[in-house]
Amino acid sequence: MATTVTPTDLQEIKYRRDYWREYVRESGFKPYMGGGAEGITSVIHTCYELTSSGKSLTIPIVSRLKNQGVEGNTRLSGTEEQLGKHTHSIAVQYSRHAVELSKQDEHFDASSARDAVRPLLKEWSTSRLRDRIIDALGSTAFSGVQNKTFWTPLDGARNVVSDATANNAWVAANSDRVLFGKLVSNYSATFATAIGNIDNTDDKFTRSALGVLKRIAKTADPHIRPIRTSTEEGREYFVAFAGTKTFRDLKNDSTVISNLRDARAREGNGMDRNPLFQDGDLIEDGVIIREIPEIPSFSNGSIDVSPVFLCGAQSIGVGWGQEPMFTMKKEDDYGFFTGVGIEEMVGVNKVMRKDGVAGTFKDHGIVTGFFAAVGDA
Repeated sequence: MATTVTPTDLQEIKYRRDYWREYVRESGFKPYMGGGAEGITSVIHTCYELTSSGKSLTIPIVSRLKNQGVEGNTRLSGTEEQLGKHTHSIAVQYSRHAVELSKQDEHFDASSARDAVRPLLKEWSTSRLRDRIIDALGSTAFSGVQNKTFWTPLDGARNVVSDATANNAWVAANSDRVLFGKLVSNYSATFATAIGNIDNTDDKFTRSALGVLKRIAKTADPHIRPIRTSTEEGREYFVAFAGTKTFRDLKNDSTVISNLRDARAREGNGMDRNPLFQDGDLIEDGVIIREIPEIPSFSNGSIDVSPVFLCGAQSIGVGWGQEPMFTMKKEDDYGFFTGVGIEEMVGVNKVMRKDGVAGTFKDHGIVTGFFAAVGDA
């Protein structure tokens, strides 16, 4: 008995009308962005002065006063303290992307590609801003724009490279705000040497290493100003951004586990909020630790290492010349081709101040730690 077989060309194929869009995480940095007066105490200071016109924005940075002043009948005249003034500039430029569709392809398409374009372009813009912020955190040089990083840049559209000379200049200028592994003594003015001192036995990101990062932040000179919360008067916090592997090691630290199990408040819905059971930020020793999975790892010659950025106020500057907006293609070939695009004008920099060493810059609000980041066995 012969069974009738339907030819492949006659077989009906159905597709979901909506594209399965690749999941692109929100930046993860949004809760720590602020503009205007709020930006002074935000980790990421957003500026909008260039939305009307202009190529770059200069941010004034003023140092704290260090002198003791005078008391009693001692004359103040002649003992005044010179105000330390510094600046940092953010240049903006346009970034654009688009998708073109033809009338014929749309007619043939069973999945309604047009409906997917705008969400995809929005995700592209969001992920690119995230990558620019990460690249800024890893910047080692500044010359109008930040053009050197520790790693091959996530934002590949820009001409950014890893450069040994820039790395060495950066680590020398930031000797009071950098940590390699768990020990301050791992430091070297040669970046490759310091990175090579990290091993996977003792130099993971732990609760103890977090404490060292915070103490470095509190004793750095010029000072790193913490962010302040209104929860309780006088309480201060820093924010640390960590990649997935370093965040894993901190979360597996026995002290952190003990704190979450025994010391964390028992809310009415505690299981829904406790990071032992749910993913989310950790809070240890006045530091909010947030996982940013896209923070990269790179090799120190023996193992992979990854940076952790402990940030205070005004660590990163984001200057907007134009917030993202959708655009439409106008050269339509008699209405046959259509296109949807997105357009923005933005600049993203780590805030840096000119150091005493000629041609080098010191990070304004960041302590950078480097830790082992070996993959799961």
